[in-house]
Amino acid sequence: MYYQLILPPITGALIGWVTNYVAIKLLFRPHKPVEVFGYRVQGVIPKRRKEIARSMAKAIEKELLSSEDLAATLGKINWEEEVEKMVEEAVEHRFGSERLSKIPLVGVVSDNIRYHVKYLLTKEIVRRLDSRKEAFASKVREHIDVKEMLVSKIDQLDLMKFEKLLTEFIARELKHLEYLGGVMGFLIGLGQSVFYYLY
Repeated sequence: MYYQLILPPITGALIGWVTNYVAIKLLFRPHKPVEVFGYRVQGVIPKRRKEIARSMAKAIEKELLSSEDLAATLGKINWEEEVEKMVEEAVEHRFGSERLSKIPLVGVVSDNIRYHVKYLLTKEIVRRLDSRKEAFASKVREHIDVKEMLVSKIDQLDLMKFEKLLTEFIARELKHLEYLGGVMGFLIGLGQSVFYYLY
């Protein structure tokens, strides 16, 4: 008597969990088409991989990162510090000879020249970079297509890596779907037991 009340919820939970587990696996497997009873079967995601890659890239470009964003970031870069470092290295390499520094008068003149050369070069390079920022940004917008880059990168992934990439983002949600199948199956089985008990 009791097993007739307990068995449906347990069986329902098991069936619900297994059904959802298999359904989730069939999103990705089989990777390549196989013949089953005369029908070609392939996982939904591998079959529509190119469409999914394009949709993902479009969403990323629209919501997260676009050529416009890259161009705007380029415009905000403070070049002065980097230019100073670059000029410092170049000038020290050319004018920082230890032999010159050892000669008293020449050493002082050399230090003075180095300072002025670094100052003038830095200011001139920064000025030119600032005046060309918009041109650089325009080149980025013109030549960098974030969506196509992403589509190409995603499309080059092998199917195992592509599956891993997708599942890493939604691993927890997929597990919840499996458990939800078990819970729904349990509740349906419990309803059957209650119905059987009352009638």
